[in-house]
Amino acid sequence: MDRTKISSLIGELSQAETDASYYFGRKTDNFNTRFCLWSGQSEDGRKHQGSLGKKPWPWEGASDTRIRLADTIINETVRLLKRAFFSSRMQVQPVETSDAIVKQAVQTALNWMMKVHCLDDLRREVELALQIRETFGLAFLGIFWRTTTRIEKKQITLEEIQNVALQGDGAAAALVEAILDPLQEESAKSMLAMLAEQAGTASAVRALREKGVFEYENPYIFESKPEWVALEPLEDILFPASTWSIQRAPWVARRELITEDELRERETTQDYDAEWVERAVKQKGMTQRINRNVLRNNEYLSNNDRDLIEVYHVYRKVHDKGATRVECTVLNTSITDLVAKHEISPYEHGQFPFIELPRERASRNLLESRGVPELVHTSQQEIKTQRDYRADRASIAILPPVRVPANRGKIELVFGPGTQIPERRPGEFGWMEPPPFDKGTIEVEQSTRGDVDEYFGRATAAIAPARTMLAQQDLVDSFLTDMKLAIAQTLQLMQQYLTDAQVQRIVGMLPGKFQLTREEVQGQYDLQVDFDVRDLDNEFLGKKLDYIAKVAIPLDVAGVIDRAGLVKFIMSAVDPVLGESLVRDAGVAAAAEAEDEQVQFAKIAAGSEPPLKEGGNPQVRLQVLQQTIQANPAVTQRYQQDEIFRKMIDARVQSFQFQLQQQQNAQIGRMGAVPALSHLGAA
Repeated sequence: MDRTKISSLIGELSQAETDASYYFGRKTDNFNTRFCLWSGQSEDGRKHQGSLGKKPWPWEGASDTRIRLADTIINETVRLLKRAFFSSRMQVQPVETSDAIVKQAVQTALNWMMKVHCLDDLRREVELALQIRETFGLAFLGIFWRTTTRIEKKQITLEEIQNVALQGDGAAAALVEAILDPLQEESAKSMLAMLAEQAGTASAVRALREKGVFEYENPYIFESKPEWVALEPLEDILFPASTWSIQRAPWVARRELITEDELRERETTQDYDAEWVERAVKQKGMTQRINRNVLRNNEYLSNNDRDLIEVYHVYRKVHDKGATRVECTVLNTSITDLVAKHEISPYEHGQFPFIELPRERASRNLLESRGVPELVHTSQQEIKTQRDYRADRASIAILPPVRVPANRGKIELVFGPGTQIPERRPGEFGWMEPPPFDKGTIEVEQSTRGDVDEYFGRATAAIAPARTMLAQQDLVDSFLTDMKLAIAQTLQLMQQYLTDAQVQRIVGMLPGKFQLTREEVQGQYDLQVDFDVRDLDNEFLGKKLDYIAKVAIPLDVAGVIDRAGLVKFIMSAVDPVLGESLVRDAGVAAAAEAEDEQVQFAKIAAGSEPPLKEGGNPQVRLQVLQQTIQANPAVTQRYQQDEIFRKMIDARVQSFQFQLQQQQNAQIGRMGAVPALSHLGAA
């Protein structure tokens, strides 16, 4: 990329910050309101002239209360949305009928990736994104694929090569001969390089000849998985101030600060330009923004940035030759003639790898979404005023001003229980009457809090439960709608980067392809993500599950209810962790039952009778047992001739038939009859 284009990109980054300068002011106000920060504060929560730089009002040491109303509401919302997201039910829906055969494998792989493999990272980043969203009104999630490397010690031994040669491998035999012959050292180097690049050296050949072993350091892929990153607007992510949908923006830039080691690693994992990396390392501590992180009023962050390197990933739409492509340019704003990388975006879903999370959608522009602090600022200040009033009145009530004779001169008075104050004449000293207690201040605070509770639909005695439920459900639905886009991109990255062999280790035998082409990645599956906030109420949840068991199941005469899915739903509703860890897919469960019954038959064939199986799927086990006997003539003959073998088989068959009869009896108890043809079949 030439210098002009690089300068143009850097200029757009600067222009975006300039255009959104008003937003920095809102962010600062939101931050200060949430964390109760203002000038002249003291650690003891009192007003002092030394801190204020002027005489405090109404007096030295007056109350300066911190009311954390915004902080409380934000944390309540974050806890609710975190619970909703990590307890939500994610379902993969294939777009085409032909995709249905791999749906379960895709579902299992996605659940494993989101709820097991990446769970700790997701918990951290989702919470951080929610904190940013509720504080500033807007947050973003970056959805990337993370690849990192490590070094392992490996060795090649002459004995191993000789063993392969003894098995008739001519190439191994030629390699042994070349290693042992100093005159064939060049040939040995070439052949060893085919085993490992690091072994193709003269020192490696000599080590094998003299010591019989060569040790080397081998780099390998340590991590290769999705990465979610919470991004703060105009801090970690930049875009034009007029943006109303991040996918419709002309460009988006992610800003990150990384260490020198991580930057150098990207020469291998992300193919960064080596010269650019060397020049970027010399820019440690240099940033595009002089006042970066202006909200955090301490030196800790800025001091630690001195060892970090600023990197921008600029994703830009370019219309060319009748189509639009998404380009990605990695740059440092201090290097204007070279970039680390410039390419078409590697992500085959064709989107920007970012998801917006606005707190509200009251207007088009994303930056106009309001945070909680600006919504409750005046209410929080009103409560502070009333609380300061009561605290100051209490101070006067405990130690009111004292009346003393004007002509007495300076007097040192010490107050306390049992303290004696000498008087020259009776009534010389006296307390001033403190102002009467005003209950109106409590009523004002309660009224103010009530208005806030009603606005946010918080769960209080004064707010109707139905209204609270509606407000919370709307909040959850809006958030999960946005998060569904993040999950969809994650699935698309998995289908791009995970091989069928890797997925097979997670889900078992695949019924079809998992890794897809670009055309297949785009639009292959739809996602459904939902959560009912009423499930947070254990009493309601119990009633719902009881209703399903007593009403819905008996009415299912057509068998339309997926019983296995219902069990998973019930377990997940009671405890999401148990639902994921204990409930297996119906097909997997049936296969496990069949495999176990084959093991039990092998024990019987060996003359050892296993205990009778109770529960599980007796139908599957009975079929396995009957098919095993009927399909093998030798087993059939033994069944007819070996009395002990036959009795063990019959006992097991009778046990399964009894369990099936018990299930049928339960159905008869509900329905009052059995299908007529079942009688004819039995006859």
